[in-house]
Amino acid sequence: MARPGQRILREEGRLEDRISVGVLAKAFPRQVVEEVVGAAGAREQRRRMLPAWLVVYYVLALALFMDMGGGRVMRKLAGTLAWASRGVGVEIPSEEALSNARSRLGPEPLRMLFEKVAGPLAGKDTPGAFWGGLRVLSLDGSTLDLQDTEANWERFGGPTTTDAEGRKLRGGFPQMRVVALAECATRALTAARIGAYSTGEKTLTSELFGHLGPKVLVIADRNFPGYELFRDAAATGAELLWRVSSSFHLDIDEVLDDGSYLSRLKTPRQLRRAGAKDLTVRVVEYQLADPDSNETDTFTLITTLLDPDSAPGGELAQLYHARWQIETAFGAFKSDLKGDGVVLRSKTPDGAEQECWALLCTYHAIRELICAAAALSDQDPLRISFVNALDAVRAPIRDPGAFSPSPQDR
Repeated sequence: MARPGQRILREEGRLEDRISVGVLAKAFPRQVVEEVVGAAGAREQRRRMLPAWLVVYYVLALALFMDMGGGRVMRKLAGTLAWASRGVGVEIPSEEALSNARSRLGPEPLRMLFEKVAGPLAGKDTPGAFWGGLRVLSLDGSTLDLQDTEANWERFGGPTTTDAEGRKLRGGFPQMRVVALAECATRALTAARIGAYSTGEKTLTSELFGHLGPKVLVIADRNFPGYELFRDAAATGAELLWRVSSSFHLDIDEVLDDGSYLSRLKTPRQLRRAGAKDLTVRVVEYQLADPDSNETDTFTLITTLLDPDSAPGGELAQLYHARWQIETAFGAFKSDLKGDGVVLRSKTPDGAEQECWALLCTYHAIRELICAAAALSDQDPLRISFVNALDAVRAPIRDPGAFSPSPQDR
Protein backbone atom coordinates (compact mmCIF):
# COMPACT_ATOMS: atom_id res chain seq x y z
CA MET A 1 0.00 0.00 0.00
CA ALA A 2 1.28 3.48 -0.84
CA ARG A 3 2.15 5.75 2.04
CA PRO A 4 0.54 9.20 2.32
CA GLY A 5 1.64 11.50 -0.50
CA GLN A 6 2.56 8.57 -2.78
CA ARG A 7 0.94 7.04 -5.83
CA ILE A 8 1.32 3.65 -7.48
CA LEU A 9 1.90 3.93 -11.23
CA ARG A 10 0.86 0.85 -13.19
CA GLU A 11 0.07 2.10 -16.66
CA GLU A 12 2.55 1.77 -19.49
CA GLY A 13 4.93 4.68 -19.83
CA ARG A 14 4.18 6.95 -22.75
CA LEU A 15 6.36 6.50 -25.84
CA GLU A 16 8.01 9.92 -25.49
CA ASP A 17 8.85 9.24 -21.84
CA ARG A 18 10.42 5.90 -22.72
CA ILE A 19 12.55 7.50 -25.44
CA SER A 20 13.60 10.43 -23.24
CA VAL A 21 14.70 8.18 -20.39
CA GLY A 22 16.17 5.72 -22.89
CA VAL A 23 18.56 8.36 -24.19
CA LEU A 24 19.82 8.91 -20.65
CA ALA A 25 20.05 5.18 -20.00
CA LYS A 26 22.06 4.64 -23.20
CA ALA A 27 24.51 7.43 -22.41
CA PHE A 28 24.75 6.40 -18.74
CA PRO A 29 24.27 2.63 -18.44
CA ARG A 30 23.00 1.29 -15.10
CA GLN A 31 26.33 -0.44 -14.43
CA VAL A 32 28.24 2.84 -14.85
CA VAL A 33 25.77 4.65 -12.60
CA GLU A 34 26.14 1.95 -9.94
CA GLU A 35 29.94 2.23 -10.18
CA VAL A 36 30.02 5.98 -9.56
CA VAL A 37 27.49 5.70 -6.74
CA GLY A 38 29.74 3.14 -5.06
CA ALA A 39 32.94 5.07 -5.72
CA ALA A 40 31.39 8.24 -4.28
CA GLY A 41 30.30 6.40 -1.14
CA ALA A 42 26.69 7.37 -1.85
CA ARG A 43 25.13 3.92 -1.81
CA GLU A 44 22.16 3.68 0.56
CA GLN A 45 22.80 1.89 3.87
CA ARG A 46 19.32 0.37 4.03
CA ARG A 47 16.70 -0.60 1.50
CA ARG A 48 14.86 2.47 0.28
CA MET A 49 12.06 3.19 -2.15
CA LEU A 50 14.51 5.54 -3.90
CA PRO A 51 17.84 3.71 -4.24
CA ALA A 52 20.82 5.90 -5.13
CA TRP A 53 21.08 4.66 -8.73
CA LEU A 54 17.46 5.66 -9.35
CA VAL A 55 18.03 9.09 -7.81
CA VAL A 56 20.90 9.63 -10.28
CA TYR A 57 18.52 9.03 -13.18
CA TYR A 58 15.95 11.28 -11.52
CA VAL A 59 18.48 14.13 -11.25
CA LEU A 60 19.48 13.61 -14.89
CA ALA A 61 15.81 13.73 -15.89
CA LEU A 62 15.39 16.97 -13.91
CA ALA A 63 18.18 18.45 -16.05
CA LEU A 64 16.50 17.25 -19.24
CA PHE A 65 13.15 18.78 -18.23
CA MET A 66 14.12 22.04 -16.56
CA ASP A 67 10.64 23.50 -17.04
CA MET A 68 8.90 20.73 -15.06
CA GLY A 69 8.42 20.24 -11.34
CA GLY A 70 10.14 17.36 -9.61
CA GLY A 71 6.96 15.35 -9.10
CA ARG A 72 6.05 15.50 -12.78
CA VAL A 73 9.57 14.49 -13.81
CA MET A 74 9.43 11.53 -11.43
CA ARG A 75 6.12 10.43 -12.92
CA LYS A 76 7.76 10.35 -16.34
CA LEU A 77 10.61 8.28 -14.96
CA ALA A 78 8.31 5.98 -12.99
CA GLY A 79 6.07 5.46 -16.01
CA THR A 80 9.04 4.23 -17.99
CA LEU A 81 10.10 1.91 -15.16
CA ALA A 82 6.58 0.51 -14.94
CA TRP A 83 6.62 -0.18 -18.68
CA ALA A 84 10.09 -1.77 -18.53
CA SER A 85 8.96 -3.93 -15.61
CA ARG A 86 6.00 -5.25 -17.65
CA GLY A 87 3.30 -3.63 -15.56
CA VAL A 88 4.84 -3.99 -12.12
CA GLY A 89 3.66 -1.10 -9.94
CA VAL A 90 6.13 1.71 -9.27
CA GLU A 91 5.63 4.01 -6.30
CA ILE A 92 5.69 7.78 -6.81
CA PRO A 93 7.40 9.38 -3.79
CA SER A 94 6.30 12.64 -2.27
CA GLU A 95 8.07 15.89 -3.17
CA GLU A 96 9.69 15.88 0.27
CA ALA A 97 11.01 12.35 -0.23
CA LEU A 98 12.44 13.31 -3.62
CA SER A 99 14.18 16.35 -2.13
CA ASN A 100 15.61 14.27 0.72
CA ALA A 101 16.85 11.65 -1.74
CA ARG A 102 18.71 14.31 -3.73
CA SER A 103 20.30 15.60 -0.54
CA ARG A 104 21.45 12.12 0.45
CA LEU A 105 22.97 11.56 -2.99
CA GLY A 106 24.94 14.81 -3.09
CA PRO A 107 26.88 16.19 -6.07
CA GLU A 108 29.81 13.76 -6.16
CA PRO A 109 28.17 10.88 -8.11
CA LEU A 110 27.06 13.30 -10.85
CA ARG A 111 30.53 14.84 -11.05
CA MET A 112 32.11 11.40 -11.31
CA LEU A 113 29.53 10.31 -13.89
CA PHE A 114 30.33 13.28 -16.13
CA GLU A 115 34.06 12.72 -15.83
CA LYS A 116 33.64 9.02 -16.60
CA VAL A 117 31.67 9.48 -19.82
CA ALA A 118 32.74 12.90 -21.13
CA GLY A 119 35.40 13.08 -23.79
CA PRO A 120 35.93 13.64 -27.51
CA LEU A 121 33.17 12.32 -29.77
CA ALA A 122 34.67 13.04 -33.21
CA GLY A 123 36.09 10.26 -35.34
CA LYS A 124 39.12 10.56 -37.58
CA ASP A 125 36.88 11.52 -40.52
CA THR A 126 34.75 14.11 -38.71
CA PRO A 127 35.17 17.47 -40.49
CA GLY A 128 37.36 19.88 -38.53
CA ALA A 129 38.21 17.40 -35.78
CA PHE A 130 41.95 17.47 -36.48
CA TRP A 131 44.48 19.95 -37.78
CA GLY A 132 47.98 18.75 -38.58
CA GLY A 133 47.24 15.51 -36.74
CA LEU A 134 46.16 17.40 -33.61
CA ARG A 135 42.66 17.16 -32.11
CA VAL A 136 41.28 20.71 -31.93
CA LEU A 137 39.82 21.81 -28.58
CA SER A 138 38.68 25.19 -27.32
CA LEU A 139 38.72 26.63 -23.81
CA ASP A 140 36.27 29.07 -22.24
CA GLY A 141 34.11 29.80 -19.21
CA SER A 142 30.64 31.00 -18.27
CA THR A 143 28.36 31.48 -15.24
CA LEU A 144 25.00 30.09 -14.10
CA ASP A 145 22.42 31.92 -11.98
CA LEU A 146 21.50 30.19 -8.70
CA GLN A 147 18.59 30.50 -6.31
CA ASP A 148 18.75 33.67 -4.21
CA THR A 149 19.46 31.99 -0.86
CA GLU A 150 21.91 32.96 1.84
CA ALA A 151 23.60 29.57 1.61
CA ASN A 152 24.22 29.96 -2.13
CA TRP A 153 25.55 33.51 -1.65
CA GLU A 154 27.89 32.29 1.05
CA ARG A 155 29.28 29.36 -0.98
CA PHE A 156 29.38 30.88 -4.47
CA GLY A 157 29.11 34.65 -4.19
CA GLY A 158 28.05 36.66 -7.20
CA PRO A 159 28.29 39.99 -9.00
CA THR A 160 28.08 43.11 -6.85
CA THR A 161 27.60 46.82 -7.42
CA THR A 162 28.50 49.88 -5.39
CA ASP A 163 25.92 52.53 -4.51
CA ALA A 164 26.47 56.30 -4.34
CA GLU A 165 27.67 56.01 -0.74
CA GLY A 166 30.25 53.38 -1.57
CA ARG A 167 28.33 50.47 -0.09
CA LYS A 168 28.66 47.11 -1.84
CA LEU A 169 25.31 45.70 -3.01
CA ARG A 170 24.55 42.20 -4.23
CA GLY A 171 23.49 41.59 -7.80
CA GLY A 172 20.30 39.78 -8.70
CA PHE A 173 21.47 36.20 -8.10
CA PRO A 174 24.45 34.29 -6.75
CA GLN A 175 26.38 32.64 -9.56
CA MET A 176 28.41 29.53 -10.18
CA ARG A 177 31.40 29.67 -12.53
CA VAL A 178 31.96 26.93 -15.11
CA VAL A 179 35.11 26.48 -17.21
CA ALA A 180 35.24 23.78 -19.89
CA LEU A 181 37.11 22.31 -22.81
CA ALA A 182 35.08 21.74 -25.96
CA GLU A 183 35.81 19.63 -29.00
CA CYS A 184 35.43 22.12 -31.84
CA ALA A 185 34.22 19.56 -34.41
CA THR A 186 31.27 18.36 -32.29
CA ARG A 187 30.78 21.06 -29.60
CA ALA A 188 31.00 18.30 -27.00
CA LEU A 189 32.22 19.54 -23.61
CA THR A 190 35.04 17.09 -22.97
CA ALA A 191 35.98 18.27 -19.46
CA ALA A 192 34.70 20.87 -17.00
CA ARG A 193 35.30 22.39 -13.60
CA ILE A 194 32.88 24.39 -11.49
CA GLY A 195 33.55 26.84 -8.67
CA ALA A 196 32.49 30.00 -6.94
CA TYR A 197 31.88 33.22 -8.83
CA SER A 198 34.93 34.66 -7.07
CA THR A 199 37.13 31.83 -8.35
CA GLY A 200 38.92 33.11 -11.43
CA GLU A 201 38.65 31.34 -14.77
CA LYS A 202 42.42 30.86 -14.79
CA THR A 203 42.30 29.03 -11.46
CA LEU A 204 39.65 26.61 -12.71
CA THR A 205 41.44 26.24 -16.05
CA SER A 206 44.58 24.92 -14.36
CA GLU A 207 42.47 22.07 -12.97
CA LEU A 208 41.67 20.96 -16.54
CA PHE A 209 45.28 20.35 -17.57
CA GLY A 210 45.06 16.68 -16.61
CA HIS A 211 42.81 16.29 -19.67
CA LEU A 212 45.46 17.65 -22.04
CA GLY A 213 48.44 15.95 -23.60
CA PRO A 214 50.28 15.36 -26.87
CA LYS A 215 48.26 15.29 -30.11
CA VAL A 216 45.95 18.05 -28.84
CA LEU A 217 45.71 21.69 -29.93
CA VAL A 218 43.98 24.06 -27.49
CA ILE A 219 42.57 27.40 -28.64
CA ALA A 220 41.77 30.11 -26.08
CA ASP A 221 40.62 33.74 -26.06
CA ARG A 222 42.51 36.71 -24.63
CA ASN A 223 41.09 36.23 -21.11
CA PHE A 224 43.43 33.30 -20.50
CA PRO A 225 47.04 33.99 -21.50
CA GLY A 226 49.56 34.61 -18.75
CA TYR A 227 53.03 33.28 -18.14
CA GLU A 228 52.18 30.59 -15.59
CA LEU A 229 48.99 29.31 -17.23
CA PHE A 230 50.60 29.17 -20.67
CA ARG A 231 53.70 27.46 -19.23
CA ASP A 232 51.68 24.84 -17.36
CA ALA A 233 49.39 24.13 -20.31
CA ALA A 234 52.36 23.71 -22.65
CA ALA A 235 54.05 21.40 -20.13
CA THR A 236 51.26 18.84 -20.73
CA GLY A 237 52.57 18.33 -24.26
CA ALA A 238 49.58 20.02 -25.86
CA GLU A 239 50.07 22.65 -28.55
CA LEU A 240 48.54 26.05 -27.81
CA LEU A 241 47.01 28.81 -29.94
CA TRP A 242 45.89 31.63 -27.64
CA ARG A 243 44.89 35.19 -28.39
CA VAL A 244 46.52 37.92 -26.27
CA SER A 245 45.21 41.34 -25.37
CA SER A 246 46.70 44.62 -26.52
CA SER A 247 48.32 45.01 -23.09
CA PHE A 248 50.77 42.22 -23.84
CA HIS A 249 54.21 43.52 -24.77
CA LEU A 250 55.92 41.10 -27.13
CA ASP A 251 59.41 41.89 -28.40
CA ILE A 252 60.28 40.85 -31.94
CA ASP A 253 63.21 38.42 -31.65
CA GLU A 254 63.13 36.95 -35.16
CA VAL A 255 60.86 37.61 -38.14
CA LEU A 256 59.91 34.40 -39.96
CA ASP A 257 59.24 33.79 -43.64
CA ASP A 258 55.45 33.93 -43.34
CA GLY A 259 55.46 37.29 -41.53
CA SER A 260 55.00 35.81 -38.05
CA TYR A 261 57.78 36.27 -35.53
CA LEU A 262 59.40 34.65 -32.51
CA SER A 263 59.10 36.37 -29.17
CA ARG A 264 59.14 35.59 -25.44
CA LEU A 265 56.65 35.52 -22.62
CA LYS A 266 58.77 37.19 -19.98
CA THR A 267 59.13 35.54 -16.61
CA PRO A 268 57.48 37.40 -13.72
CA ARG A 269 60.03 38.83 -11.33
CA GLN A 270 59.18 36.53 -8.43
CA LEU A 271 59.57 33.44 -10.64
CA ARG A 272 62.80 34.69 -12.18
CA ARG A 273 64.33 34.78 -8.72
CA ALA A 274 63.50 31.07 -8.45
CA GLY A 275 65.30 30.35 -11.74
CA ALA A 276 62.36 30.29 -14.17
CA LYS A 277 63.15 31.19 -17.79
CA ASP A 278 61.31 33.18 -20.44
CA LEU A 279 59.02 31.14 -22.72
CA THR A 280 59.67 31.23 -26.47
CA VAL A 281 56.47 31.73 -28.44
CA ARG A 282 55.58 32.47 -32.03
CA VAL A 283 53.37 35.48 -32.70
CA VAL A 284 50.81 35.66 -35.54
CA GLU A 285 49.15 39.03 -36.15
CA TYR A 286 46.33 39.79 -38.56
CA GLN A 287 43.40 42.16 -38.95
CA LEU A 288 39.73 41.62 -39.67
CA ALA A 289 37.45 44.33 -41.02
CA ASP A 290 34.01 44.96 -39.51
CA PRO A 291 31.68 45.40 -42.53
CA ASP A 292 29.21 47.41 -40.46
CA SER A 293 31.58 49.99 -39.00
CA ASN A 294 34.41 49.92 -41.55
CA GLU A 295 36.78 49.49 -38.60
CA THR A 296 39.40 46.80 -38.25
CA ASP A 297 40.15 44.58 -35.28
CA THR A 298 43.70 43.40 -34.72
CA PHE A 299 44.17 39.80 -33.60
CA THR A 300 47.43 38.81 -31.93
CA LEU A 301 47.93 35.09 -31.37
CA ILE A 302 50.72 33.34 -29.50
CA THR A 303 51.45 29.70 -30.17
CA THR A 304 53.78 26.87 -29.25
CA LEU A 305 53.88 25.91 -32.95
CA LEU A 306 57.17 27.60 -33.83
CA ASP A 307 57.79 26.26 -37.37
CA PRO A 308 56.07 28.32 -40.10
CA ASP A 309 56.58 25.53 -42.65
CA SER A 310 54.50 22.99 -40.72
CA ALA A 311 52.13 25.60 -39.26
CA PRO A 312 51.75 28.56 -41.66
CA GLY A 313 50.54 31.75 -40.01
CA GLY A 314 47.62 32.13 -42.42
CA GLU A 315 46.32 28.68 -41.51
CA LEU A 316 46.63 29.41 -37.79
CA ALA A 317 44.69 32.66 -38.24
CA GLN A 318 41.87 30.72 -39.91
CA LEU A 319 42.02 27.95 -37.34
CA TYR A 320 41.71 30.35 -34.41
CA HIS A 321 38.11 31.12 -35.32
CA ALA A 322 37.14 27.53 -34.51
CA ARG A 323 37.28 28.88 -30.95
CA TRP A 324 33.75 30.18 -31.44
CA GLN A 325 32.44 26.63 -31.33
CA ILE A 326 32.72 26.64 -27.54
CA GLU A 327 30.71 29.88 -27.45
CA THR A 328 27.98 28.09 -29.39
CA ALA A 329 28.31 25.06 -27.08
CA PHE A 330 27.78 27.22 -23.99
CA GLY A 331 24.87 28.92 -25.74
CA ALA A 332 23.16 25.55 -26.32
CA PHE A 333 23.97 24.42 -22.77
CA LYS A 334 22.59 27.56 -21.12
CA SER A 335 19.84 28.81 -23.46
CA ASP A 336 18.45 25.59 -24.94
CA LEU A 337 19.03 22.88 -22.34
CA LYS A 338 18.82 24.97 -19.16
CA GLY A 339 16.62 27.65 -20.70
CA ASP A 340 17.09 31.40 -21.14
CA GLY A 341 16.59 33.21 -17.86
CA VAL A 342 16.05 29.94 -15.97
CA VAL A 343 17.65 29.85 -12.52
CA LEU A 344 18.88 26.49 -11.21
CA ARG A 345 16.28 24.85 -8.98
CA SER A 346 18.39 24.10 -5.92
CA LYS A 347 18.32 26.30 -2.85
CA THR A 348 21.37 24.60 -1.32
CA PRO A 349 24.98 24.79 -2.57
CA ASP A 350 25.37 21.00 -2.81
CA GLY A 351 22.11 20.80 -4.72
CA ALA A 352 23.29 23.50 -7.13
CA GLU A 353 26.54 21.65 -7.79
CA GLN A 354 24.64 18.40 -8.30
CA GLU A 355 22.33 20.14 -10.74
CA CYS A 356 25.17 21.68 -12.73
CA TRP A 357 26.92 18.32 -13.14
CA ALA A 358 23.60 16.78 -14.18
CA LEU A 359 23.16 19.47 -16.84
CA LEU A 360 26.68 18.78 -18.10
CA CYS A 361 25.91 15.05 -18.25
CA THR A 362 22.65 15.62 -20.10
CA TYR A 363 24.28 18.02 -22.54
CA HIS A 364 26.85 15.31 -23.27
CA ALA A 365 24.08 12.75 -23.90
CA ILE A 366 22.44 15.04 -26.49
CA ARG A 367 25.75 15.69 -28.25
CA GLU A 368 26.44 11.95 -28.28
CA LEU A 369 23.05 11.39 -29.90
CA ILE A 370 23.78 14.08 -32.50
CA CYS A 371 27.13 12.50 -33.35
CA ALA A 372 25.49 9.08 -33.74
CA ALA A 373 22.85 10.58 -36.05
CA ALA A 374 25.57 12.36 -38.04
CA ALA A 375 27.50 9.13 -38.50
CA LEU A 376 24.39 7.28 -39.70
CA SER A 377 23.47 10.01 -42.19
CA ASP A 378 27.04 10.88 -43.19
CA GLN A 379 26.62 14.48 -42.04
CA ASP A 380 28.81 17.01 -40.29
CA PRO A 381 27.70 17.03 -36.59
CA LEU A 382 27.80 20.83 -36.65
CA ARG A 383 25.07 20.80 -39.30
CA ILE A 384 22.62 19.03 -36.99
CA SER A 385 20.50 21.28 -34.82
CA PHE A 386 20.94 20.91 -31.07
CA VAL A 387 17.47 22.41 -30.55
CA ASN A 388 15.85 19.89 -32.88
CA ALA A 389 17.70 16.99 -31.26
CA LEU A 390 16.67 18.20 -27.81
CA ASP A 391 13.05 18.56 -28.90
CA ALA A 392 13.13 15.06 -30.36
CA VAL A 393 14.35 13.66 -27.04
CA ARG A 394 11.93 15.65 -24.89
CA ALA A 395 8.87 15.06 -27.07
CA PRO A 396 9.65 12.75 -29.99
CA ILE A 397 7.80 13.43 -33.21
CA ARG A 398 7.40 11.17 -36.20
CA ASP A 399 9.21 13.59 -38.50
CA PRO A 400 12.10 12.22 -40.56
CA GLY A 401 13.56 15.72 -40.62
CA ALA A 402 13.88 15.95 -36.84
CA PHE A 403 17.66 15.86 -37.10
CA SER A 404 17.89 18.02 -40.21
CA PRO A 405 20.09 21.11 -40.42
CA SER A 406 18.66 24.34 -39.08
CA PRO A 407 19.40 27.89 -40.23
CA GLN A 408 19.88 28.78 -36.58
CA ASP A 409 21.86 25.65 -35.82
CA ARG A 410 22.88 25.26 -32.18
